[in-house]
Amino acid sequence: MASELDYGPAHTDRQTFVAIGLVASLLIMVYAMTDLQSLVAESAESLNGSRNPSWVVTGARCIALGMGLIAVGMMFRVGPGNMQVLLHEQREVKMIHPVGFEKFVTFSSWTLLSNILYFASALTASVYSTDGGSIPSWLELVQVNMFVIACGSAFLTATVVRYIILPDFVDSERDSQYMFQYHEQVMHNFAAMFLAVEVMLVAPVLHPELALSCVGMGLVYVAFAYLYAYKGGGYYAYSFIDPRKKFAPFIMLGLAGAIAVFYLGILLASRLVEWNVYLGSIVLALWVSLIMQFWSTDPETQSSS
Repeated sequence: MASELDYGPAHTDRQTFVAIGLVASLLIMVYAMTDLQSLVAESAESLNGSRNPSWVVTGARCIALGMGLIAVGMMFRVGPGNMQVLLHEQREVKMIHPVGFEKFVTFSSWTLLSNILYFASALTASVYSTDGGSIPSWLELVQVNMFVIACGSAFLTATVVRYIILPDFVDSERDSQYMFQYHEQVMHNFAAMFLAVEVMLVAPVLHPELALSCVGMGLVYVAFAYLYAYKGGGYYAYSFIDPRKKFAPFIMLGLAGAIAVFYLGILLASRLVEWNVYLGSIVLALWVSLIMQFWSTDPETQSSS
């Protein structure tokens, strides 16, 4: 059972909800005062105007989109999954076996979906721009926001899985083999790799203000997680996300902020690529290599193979 010492007073969840509401309101105000339209247009132009041959960029995007769609299909086909969750009412950690759409309550699955939406929108934009056609402003808005969100969430997800979740599997002597199935690999590793390749090929012009979209995505996911726990499945996909925990307001805002921080890292990498494509690509390749893990490091798994 989750320790009662981890929980705050009776109304800590209300404080968490108020904090999220205040930050969301502030976010809307900043959005209203920022000329996002021109920033989005500039970023979209760079995403759709690579200095590399169009067939290379299009081919890379097709591979990324195709592997993402296959991963979604695999999530439905492989049968029940494995998820250690925190039950809302009982405050107990329990292993469950979700099927179908229930697998999409995790942040990792949202990372996969944002990755798919970006590459789908980028390929759609390339169709519009064929023979000099103009790309609709709504499509540019979707493309840029999905790129920003996908970058922040993919690099955050890969880092957390590599340095927190997988070591915890080893420490708690839990079997981590299912974490290396195809769809898990796409969510935790390939999503970040595809986006790093995109940055190398396109060298997009990005702006710090676009990090607001990352914060917004974090707040939307947290709101969904709460609604699902209170009115839906009755559990949290991650134990630390329970709004009744002592430091829940800070944890929730930290999650949203972390997505933005990783996006800002991509922004710096893209500017480095724009300045020197070789140096920038080396830095991105090193970053990706540090956050990906394609096989188990569990000594027992190694010895039994």
